Amino acid sequence: MRRTLWKWHGWLGLFTALPLFIVALTGSLLVFKAEIDQWLMPEIVYAENSQRLPFDLLVKQADKALPDYEILAWDFAKEPGQSDLVYSAKYGSYDWTLFYVDPSNARLLSEPAPYNDYFTNWVLDLHQTLLADHYGLMITALVSLLLIFLALSGFILHKQFWRTFFTLRWNKSLRLFLSDGHKMLGIIGAPLFLIFGFTGAWWNIEHLIEEIDEPDPAQFIITQAYYNKGINLDSVLTEASHAIDKFETHFVRFPDKSYPGIHLFGSASDKGMIRSDYGSIISFDDQSGKQTSALDVTKSPALYQFTDTFKPLHFGDFAGLTVKIIWCVVGFFPCLMALSGFIMWRKRRPAKSRRQSQRRASTISQAKARKQADLTAS
Repeated sequence: MRRTLWKWHGWLGLFTALPLFIVALTGSLLVFKAEIDQWLMPEIVYAENSQRLPFDLLVKQADKALPDYEILAWDFAKEPGQSDLVYSAKYGSYDWTLFYVDPSNARLLSEPAPYNDYFTNWVLDLHQTLLADHYGLMITALVSLLLIFLALSGFILHKQFWRTFFTLRWNKSLRLFLSDGHKMLGIIGAPLFLIFGFTGAWWNIEHLIEEIDEPDPAQFIITQAYYNKGINLDSVLTEASHAIDKFETHFVRFPDKSYPGIHLFGSASDKGMIRSDYGSIISFDDQSGKQTSALDVTKSPALYQFTDTFKPLHFGDFAGLTVKIIWCVVGFFPCLMALSGFIMWRKRRPAKSRRQSQRRASTISQAKARKQADLTAS
């Protein structure tokens, strides 16, 4: 059984080495997505100051600046002094674009652009789909499942890891050094590998299931505004803050043909460490502005609350810089393990080939010896 598990662990590790390397590397980068955006494009990420204009005014000013576009979603700045991210689609299409707005003065900091025009969004797409759309989702879902298997099988194979946990035989041979390092990284990272693998597989499989019955996007082409522009959005935000205790709106989804109603996604100000910023949802009628429903994540079924923890656990953005550094470093371990595993496999192949050649030569020699003995006897 143990020998079989070794073989499966090794061969599946080789099978996933390249996509796992890509997913792990991009995942480590994405832990600091916000910081990378601030470094690469500070002119559009930072606002003039930390004061916010009324939300209704911000939306009206964006509508006025972009008369050929319909705003579909508004993502509020994560920190004071940063810009808001707005999603829109041009009339006559359903191609989502995004642009940044300074909430302190309603000034557009960028023009509407495709999602992948921004570096970190391109990295996120590479992380999720390997830039291969649905086929990439299937591959990354499989890689996530195999990461779970590799973490569990590695732990089983080294269940008495504490005996040699701190051993690195760097002065023996490269293969032994890599073997010790591979084991050490796997044992350290196993708990987080299980989190990364499970949450990644869940999201991708869920998304694939949703895509099966997804209608043709062409039928959702934007032709008009789909909500009453006379609705006072600040009143909507105020009503939402009372609908759920201490509710804060972080994301607003405006309606289109595929998604009627105005929906506010957010969380309580004291939401807890591993709850997401978007778990609670308050919905309003898109013509009258009246509240139609409220979903409080803290009073939701256990499964919904469980999945709400996935985003903070997957990206490590729930407990400050220290946790983000740990998630970034440990998230990079599969890259090192994929490389070390591949190198060990390559180094074993010549030795294995030599042993096989020696066995074949020995078999041939024995056959010749028996034949000669038969001839002599006759």
